[in-house]
Amino acid sequence: MKRIRALVPMLALVLAVALALPAGGQDKPRSGGVVTWFDYGDPGRLDIHAESPLSVQQATAGIYSGLLQYDPEDPVKIAPDLAERWTASPDGRTYTFHLRRGVKWHDGQPFTAADVKATFDRVLNPGFKSPKCGARLKPMVASVEALDPNTVQFRLKAAAPFLPSIASAWCRIAAKHVLDKHGDLQKPEAQIGTGPFKFKRYERGNLIEWEKNKDYFVPGLPYVDGVKQFILVGGPTQLAAAKAGRIMLWDTWPPMRKTQAEELARARGDAVDIYQHPVNTIWIVYLHTQKPPFDKPEMRRAVNLAIDRHELVAKTLEGAGVPCAILDPKLVGDYALPLDEVKKLPGCRQPKDQDVEEAKKLVAKHYPNGVDLEVAVRSVGNYLDRAQLLLTQLRRIGIRGTLKSYESAAGFAVFGKGDFTMIATQDRAMDTTDPGDVFALVYTTEAGSNWGKFSDPKVDDLTDRALKEPDRAKRAKLYHELQRHLLQADLSGIPVAWVEGYYFRDKKLMNHRPGWTAYDNNTFMKVWLKE
Repeated sequence: MKRIRALVPMLALVLAVALALPAGGQDKPRSGGVVTWFDYGDPGRLDIHAESPLSVQQATAGIYSGLLQYDPEDPVKIAPDLAERWTASPDGRTYTFHLRRGVKWHDGQPFTAADVKATFDRVLNPGFKSPKCGARLKPMVASVEALDPNTVQFRLKAAAPFLPSIASAWCRIAAKHVLDKHGDLQKPEAQIGTGPFKFKRYERGNLIEWEKNKDYFVPGLPYVDGVKQFILVGGPTQLAAAKAGRIMLWDTWPPMRKTQAEELARARGDAVDIYQHPVNTIWIVYLHTQKPPFDKPEMRRAVNLAIDRHELVAKTLEGAGVPCAILDPKLVGDYALPLDEVKKLPGCRQPKDQDVEEAKKLVAKHYPNGVDLEVAVRSVGNYLDRAQLLLTQLRRIGIRGTLKSYESAAGFAVFGKGDFTMIATQDRAMDTTDPGDVFALVYTTEAGSNWGKFSDPKVDDLTDRALKEPDRAKRAKLYHELQRHLLQADLSGIPVAWVEGYYFRDKKLMNHRPGWTAYDNNTFMKVWLKE
């Protein structure tokens, strides 16, 4: 097989990928051309602060700017964006951001500190559900103040990993006058940003298009005239577009499986670079704790015991994944429990016979004749294949599921309202590489994607303490305690695996480097196209 680079270990992984892939730094950037890309599903709603699907963030990535960002040419580095510089108090509890002057919104209005305050007042409002930016910042931030038109100050509740969170692609700055006019950012006409591109067109189910912002605050950027992302649902459609050269980049979810990468390599040969790396995303099975049969903790335990993570990874991810773990050591190092320990716990241990027998008894205790239920799944990626295998495993213990599939945006709407009993498969991508992300996203009572309404005071307490613990060794110890507790609890968000996979970049696309998460480094502000 040609040009598939298996790039492995640890947090330096993304940097390794970036260094391994030619970026065209020795060539002089040229202007012009359009980047072609794809989105796995129709975003439906476009509010970057109120939604959680990657399809929403991706649809608007180049439109907005943040206070900070991950450097497009050095994705491990936090760099200025709308804030040209910042300072922190000695105790790490006060951050002051000094804003760029002369920046304009795409409609010509001036950007000021009032826009920053309006943005964070919105996402931090207790009554506003902000599943990404808000869920991450609410435990940290006590107040936000505009000191003058060009200066904003954040006061934290305690020292915490604040900068990675404020640099998150979900914490982009919205215009106060746009929020005042529209009330939210859901519609295309509300997509007024300060980013390198303007929102040009959204054809539902077909295309999202950006055009160059000629008044971008970084002189000379962007190089390309625009970006087109085709809405391509399903792996076969996405792979066909890649093989035909219709898209220049596959750096987004879902990753290619190994066999798909091999097929692309045969079709495109030396025209593309293909590489492998984790996508910083965990596969979760959700059970609703307030609906039968999963209002009974023992029924949740039965599902946890019955799921064969190793089989699911081997057959549906073609082995490209880390089963069972709540934290992946390759991504967060020793904050994660050692995999040798995780693999010995109920639900993960092999062979499965002991766990399956125990699960059968638990189901029979509550439902002697077994139980039938409807199981939700979004019809994206290979979710349907994953769900079918999962239901086959659950039938062995007396849980008989019938799949109900949803288009991507419709599925998220159903999940957010809690209108389900079980979600067979859902990948949740982390917002940063901080180990606290997965707990703020899935496991705490106020977690952004705690769709199953799980609540455990010990989990909330340990998560909060670990987030605010400045000593690294003590923080790691708290996360170990938290993982051990969760892996033996009757969870509503059952961890299946950390997802990995393959990606490609057309060699005409220069100066593009993969980000730390699926959400980063997709603004295309510094890429250019080689003739």
